[in-house]
Amino acid sequence: MNQSLVKILVKAKELNQWVPAKFLAKYDIQKVNLLKLEDADLMHLKRSKSEGLLLKLTLKGYHYFNK
Repeated sequence: MNQSLVKILVKAKELNQWVPAKFLAKYDIQKVNLLKLEDADLMHLKRSKSEGLLLKLTLKGYHYFNK
């Protein structure tokens, strides 16, 4: 996964915020298998009518990516 993308998701977890996937397109979010990360309990995915797909690391994901 792109290091900039990891930094954004880790910082969002620290701030307890969801990140809209549409803002992550320039960090190659399309190349990441989000469902696989969700199945591994590393990330939560949520759909919003106004924002679309939202991403947030789980605590397990935070520790996994914040090495």
